[in-house]
Amino acid sequence: MTFAAEAKDITVGYGDHTVLKSISLDIEQGGFIGILGPNGCGKTTFLRSLSKVLKPESGVVYIDGKTVSSYDAKSFAKTVGCVSQETETGFEFTVKDIVLMGRHPHIGRLTPLKAEDYAIAEEAMRFTNVLEFKDRLVTELSGGERQRVLIAKTLAQQPRILLLDEPTNHLDVCHQIEILQLIRSLTPKITVIGVLHDLNLASYFCDRIVLMEKGQIVSVGTPAEVLTPEQIYQVFSVRMIISQHPVTGKPYLIPQYGIPQVPGSRKIHVISGGGSGAELFYTLSLHGFTVTAGVLSANDSDAAAASVLGIDTILEPPFSAVSEESVARLKEMVKAADAVVVTAMPVGIGNIANLTALIGCNVPVYIVGEFEDYTGGAAKEARRKILADGGICTADSMSLIKKLLPLEQ
Repeated sequence: MTFAAEAKDITVGYGDHTVLKSISLDIEQGGFIGILGPNGCGKTTFLRSLSKVLKPESGVVYIDGKTVSSYDAKSFAKTVGCVSQETETGFEFTVKDIVLMGRHPHIGRLTPLKAEDYAIAEEAMRFTNVLEFKDRLVTELSGGERQRVLIAKTLAQQPRILLLDEPTNHLDVCHQIEILQLIRSLTPKITVIGVLHDLNLASYFCDRIVLMEKGQIVSVGTPAEVLTPEQIYQVFSVRMIISQHPVTGKPYLIPQYGIPQVPGSRKIHVISGGGSGAELFYTLSLHGFTVTAGVLSANDSDAAAASVLGIDTILEPPFSAVSEESVARLKEMVKAADAVVVTAMPVGIGNIANLTALIGCNVPVYIVGEFEDYTGGAAKEARRKILADGGICTADSMSLIKKLLPLEQ
């Protein structure tokens, strides 16, 4: 099998500074391969070693089964196209002139361009949606437009392999998606190898991902195989909540945003449901409280949030009413807490016991907002009794935190 690109035990650096240390990688033809890793890990250096810009100190790089050193400049440019992260140009060329430069590897020195060259350049401009401003100066274009022009220039080379160094650098989210959709559509005719920073965009657009750290390859595989909480934390030192995107089925990553790893000395029990407690779990944890939760249905989104945050939670099977056993455990958690917080959750016959268990308890109870009452008035009556026992109403989570903070002093 002939790979699009192969690195065989290569060591690459700049002067006395070694960046890549004896790494090897085989890249199959026709896919979109994303290279991920923190700043300074060697992503761009690896790409430059594939593009013949940097010669390895040891090891060999193969492109289409041939060593990079065996290519002359013209034959290499016909095989490999490179787009850097910089889109600025110091000269006022028109868009058409820039794209036609991509035809230089296919014509002789001082040989005029032919009709075929103009046709190929025009098709590249049409494909990248820059044909409409082909006569404008490239210096007049936005960053996203210039990036598309440079991709069009590279496509005019008609390469079999496309190397991209941070193709969405400095672009807004609309243009990031636009550029990556364009690049993705080039496969499988062209093999795309790109350095990326956005983990979610890489997850969606890439067939395979190469994860790098400190000049080494940590993992290679599909997005689901590489983008795991353990590997992301190992490489980026950031804890991620990773779930399956509801539309694409690809991994979707959300940072946990610095939740304290050491629980606080004060305990807050949260009664919630229907997603009304997730943000509060996080906010309380962030302010140093130890949080417990429940009773919750196991398929409730609040239960999923509590699980990710490592919160001790009372759970019932999906679509089950709160059992007597769960009520008993709830009362134990409430008794052990310094305060109880009840969110503006939907209350039905199945979970009304969460409220009635609080009537007459000797722990401060804070009610955030209004319940959604589906009990024919039983939830409102339970609320009235809790407030009559000394319960406290708060408008929102920030007001609640101000009331709870004295517990930590």
